[in-house]
Amino acid sequence: MNIWQRFKSSSRYIRLTQWEYWPAKLFYWPMYFYIPWLQLKSLNLVFFTATNPGLDTGGIGLESKYDTLQKLPQELCPKTILFKRGDNLKQLGQLLNDHQIHYPLIAKPDLGYRGFLVKKINSEKDLHQLLSKYQLDFIIQELVDEMEEFGVFYIRNPHEATGKVTSLTLKDFLHVTGDGQSTIQRLMEQKPRALLQLPVWKETQPELLKTIPSNGTRVPLGIIGNHSKGTHFINGEELIDQELVQTFDRISKRIEGFYYGRYDIKCPSLEDLKQGKNIIIIELNGTCSEPTHIYDANKMTYLGAVWEIIRYWQTIYKISVANRKQGIPFQSQREIGRRFLDLRQYFIAVERMENE
Repeated sequence: MNIWQRFKSSSRYIRLTQWEYWPAKLFYWPMYFYIPWLQLKSLNLVFFTATNPGLDTGGIGLESKYDTLQKLPQELCPKTILFKRGDNLKQLGQLLNDHQIHYPLIAKPDLGYRGFLVKKINSEKDLHQLLSKYQLDFIIQELVDEMEEFGVFYIRNPHEATGKVTSLTLKDFLHVTGDGQSTIQRLMEQKPRALLQLPVWKETQPELLKTIPSNGTRVPLGIIGNHSKGTHFINGEELIDQELVQTFDRISKRIEGFYYGRYDIKCPSLEDLKQGKNIIIIELNGTCSEPTHIYDANKMTYLGAVWEIIRYWQTIYKISVANRKQGIPFQSQREIGRRFLDLRQYFIAVERMENE
């Protein structure tokens, strides 16, 4: 293999030539101009807080994920507890037992996005190590495994009785398929999406990379349904039908003050999703939500993805204006500004924890 061939098979080449892996800034650069224009039109810097008045900050990403989960129909949510920074680790085992949450489980920061520090935890020891290293508020959740995962984007204008499902994303979790001869590492090197995740696996599970799966065996390499963790997002726009819309209209209207956002959902099948059967809402994101179908490079172009982001922010503004006309106030500009500064300090502190 010559130098050019080696470069073409490198993670650097993949990230450079395949736009779905480009940094978030390259998708959101127009917002540096467009959001100030919306702020000027609304005469308020935090107009987005009126889009979802039932969610703290409108769901812009400064809010507690746990508090948002508490606003959902609880029969549709996984078993979940909030373990706050400074809580007694010795009482954690009993707390998990009381809520019937067993290992393996999922732990994730109460404040975060894009799969930030989301971990599958296999033992009490691993959980204690995580919580000791990262002095943060953590959501601890039952592991909902062996189900399909979907991203469903729901929007409703306050003046309209019926909403819309504007985006449906199917998620193909990162995996490789054995050929009976190659190690898992070699299989990952041959699959661009997996190659990008290889450094993490070399650090966390080096022994597993040496194993040789039998021919045809599917080897899962992740359970986190996030694009940055290697999950393949598939645009399921053509699968949106009236049944799906009615199901999410029914669910969304049970959430007071919710008009715009994306559900991340586990359920056995697409048919169950459409009927609202056996579904578990892992997370609900508000105005910070991305319509994740934009990352399906088979059906979308880079410029198309950028335009979709602009178009969705147009909708955030329109719903905000409609709610404002009905007397719904904006949250305090000073308070939201302070919380953005706090968020910056939060991630600086996390970086420091990672390096300790």
